[in-house]
Amino acid sequence: MTDVTIADDGRTLRLGGDTRYNRFWLRDACPSLPTKESGLRRFSVATLPPDLTIAAATVDGDRCAVDWSDGHHSDFSIAALRDLADRAAGRRRDVTPCRTFTADHTPTRFDATALELGSETHHDLLDTVAREGFALVTGLADDDTETERLAACLGRIRETDFGRVFDIVTEPEAWTLSQSNLGQDAHSDDPFRYSPSGISILHCRRAAEGGGGRSIIVDGFRVAEDLRAEQPASFELLATVAIPYIRRRTESVDQGEDVDMVAYGPVLSVADGELMGVRFHERSTGVFDLPADIVDDYYLAFRAFAEKVRDPAYQFDHRLADGEAFVFDNQRVLHGRTGYESDTGGRRHIRLCTVDRDQVHSRLRRLKDVHGRPGVDLVMRSGAAAH
Repeated sequence: MTDVTIADDGRTLRLGGDTRYNRFWLRDACPSLPTKESGLRRFSVATLPPDLTIAAATVDGDRCAVDWSDGHHSDFSIAALRDLADRAAGRRRDVTPCRTFTADHTPTRFDATALELGSETHHDLLDTVAREGFALVTGLADDDTETERLAACLGRIRETDFGRVFDIVTEPEAWTLSQSNLGQDAHSDDPFRYSPSGISILHCRRAAEGGGGRSIIVDGFRVAEDLRAEQPASFELLATVAIPYIRRRTESVDQGEDVDMVAYGPVLSVADGELMGVRFHERSTGVFDLPADIVDDYYLAFRAFAEKVRDPAYQFDHRLADGEAFVFDNQRVLHGRTGYESDTGGRRHIRLCTVDRDQVHSRLRRLKDVHGRPGVDLVMRSGAAAH
């Protein structure tokens, strides 16, 4: 029989000796209320008296009955209470494990023809992106609609001032660097948005003629963890000090509305010591408005991160062929490209779109549940936070 005792003048229930449940936590978990997952709860802790106590508690078989000082009665399943014991003790669930990578990485490949919605291959694609940061999809048909078909595996495409899908082609008068034939350092997209792009797709419809245009992929988590090991003070500055990112267009352009966006965020988002996201794009930083006593150290820290991003040892590179696509976590993985020969005839054509990360992670949890895969209870990494 399970022992139950009341401690701390009625503020704590002890079940089986060491397992402890706070009075407010226990009342919030009362089975008479709709589950927290249901979205149907109308209960508010504001309705509880601040001096609420556990008046009595008894065990009968596999049930624990609790009487409260305000007259309420709760009937708990002991098994359910034990399942929640870790959270009652403040022990949080593990976050999704990450496999970081460097230049010698071999990406996990998926054949687009096998990507049926709800399939185990569908699960494996999303799980790979969550754990490794990106995946390579091959075998996309020679059709623009393939971008949307692949995106449907992730969720609903997020519409921005660029529209639903941004067609990146070489323009004689480029209004963004991506439309030129110049190389780009690895970066994360849209740091000037409060919530940057999430899980993104770079779909190659046509590769540039004459070579060049190789994609550069850098694992921001690997760079950050190496920096943490080598320069912990620099890591701490990048994780705690928010800097401005801006994007301003006073007139609309082809595929882009006029905008004036400013967002503040740290380069590294960290929670309970775990990396959650990266926000890094040097071309989109605003003028730093940092206190005089940290500005020099901050620039050195920012430089150290940028230097690693530019180090070939961290840069996986691959020339996307026609019908290939990267699916990548834009709030972890940085992407860039090498330059290529002038291509104003429009031969090179990359299609870019994005889906919010919470949609993708929600779908991944459901697929784990459906296919009986482990990890349903893992906490997915929440990404790059704005301040």
